[in-house]
Amino acid sequence: MDLSLLLVLIAAVGIGWWLGQREYRQKRNSQLGLQADYYRGLNYLLNQQTDEALELFIHALEVNSQTVDTHLALGSLFRRRGEVDKAIQIHQNLLSSKGLDQEQVMLAELELAHDFIKAGLLDRAEELLLDIVQQPNQQTANATELLVDVYQREQDWHKALEAGSAAHVSASVDLAQRLSHFCCELAEEALQSDQQQAGLDYLKRAKRHNADNPRVSFLRAQLSIQQENFRDAKRHLLIMAQQDEQLVPEIIQPLRLCFTQLGDIDGWRAWLNQAMTEYPSSSLLLAQAHEIGQQNDSDAASYLTENLRQRPSLKGFNYLIDLHMQWASENAKDSLQVLKGLTVALQRSKPHYRCRQCGFAGNSMHWQCPSCHQWGSTKPIYGLEGE
Repeated sequence: MDLSLLLVLIAAVGIGWWLGQREYRQKRNSQLGLQADYYRGLNYLLNQQTDEALELFIHALEVNSQTVDTHLALGSLFRRRGEVDKAIQIHQNLLSSKGLDQEQVMLAELELAHDFIKAGLLDRAEELLLDIVQQPNQQTANATELLVDVYQREQDWHKALEAGSAAHVSASVDLAQRLSHFCCELAEEALQSDQQQAGLDYLKRAKRHNADNPRVSFLRAQLSIQQENFRDAKRHLLIMAQQDEQLVPEIIQPLRLCFTQLGDIDGWRAWLNQAMTEYPSSSLLLAQAHEIGQQNDSDAASYLTENLRQRPSLKGFNYLIDLHMQWASENAKDSLQVLKGLTVALQRSKPHYRCRQCGFAGNSMHWQCPSCHQWGSTKPIYGLEGE
């Protein structure tokens, strides 16, 4: 082989090796630099220096198909920390980048909609979500449920019902429950406007979404009472007791009215005995004591005393004081009156209802928790200070 050709080949191999080594060093230095920036960013987060962390992460992590998940996770982290403005910045930065496929764009838009909802920018969230649901994709169901949440927060029950009832949405159990309550909200509005047929239609629709919703039974009973159809009202109230035994205290007064109007006091007393066995509560105890007291106050007091030993409650104790005051001496009445004043004040200072989801407590029954916005989670409180 010619010496000059051999030297050229050796030089080519040498240059190729040198270029390869340089590219490897540059790539390795780049990775080391990225690692350093990543750990610096984590350190900023741990030290509550979120502005510095955000700036470093955005500059260090170039947006591409491999880093999209990291950006999404980072935005979600800031949102959970309550720093919604930073989450919005990250997700908007993602959407302004090129090279993302349609699915990644939809994911980023969905996260940005979450940010807007958290920030109270419901109109901007609605705009994004409508864009997603109008383009069938893997995020359609998630976007639809989020859109329903937007309309729910705005209390636009018609739009919430329309969005949630979309044909392409496979309704989850939670969504079906919400749709049922939206119909109930519209039914209540119709009944308050004396539009009984419209209210009935909404209640039938509510039952189709969730046949076990006790609110539907309760409103059907109220409508039947308005129409003086006490037999039908009684049937719906008894169904409600089977649907949710914790709500039995809510039906005692209207159910007593139904039995009374039907002339079936014996049936009312029989139901009280059965209900007290199946789902005992202070309200049932007082109703039963009241029926016994119609015949003999002394028997009512004995019945209350016996049951309060097993299930003590402030409600029962106050009722027992009232019974004893009827035949007590003047001095004893004064003492009993003072005692009752204390127990009544204690009872009034305690909440009567509590959300089983978030623990919110109050003195009014809410079908939707005012705190966590969960439907059907608020129940009467049971125990010494409640039922």
